[in-house]
Amino acid sequence: MPVVSTPLCALADIPENGARGFGDDSAASVFAVRQGDQVHVYRNCCPHAGTPLNWMPDRFLTSDKSLIICATHGALFDIATGNCVAGPCTGQRLTPIATDIRDGQVWLLPSGQ
Repeated sequence: MPVVSTPLCALADIPENGARGFGDDSAASVFAVRQGDQVHVYRNCCPHAGTPLNWMPDRFLTSDKSLIICATHGALFDIATGNCVAGPCTGQRLTPIATDIRDGQVWLLPSGQ
């Protein structure tokens, strides 16, 4: 049975070393962080408070763009793994969304892929 994937955006739509949110900025939406040709996509939901991570559209990273930050309580997350490295949810992680990059497009894969 073929894998059905959903298009998210063009790779170029996510700023280099930046982030972009998709959806309504609620905890049910997702966001993507781009580092070169790698994209990490996560559910926009803090594992500690259950709130969206961003306080403004597309604001998911620390000022030096090295970590994902939760606007609610300042928890910090590793971009590549989603692991919380500081804050009240240390040891927890963001919910990753499986992706594939094909022909300059970012595709969301069904869970379990």
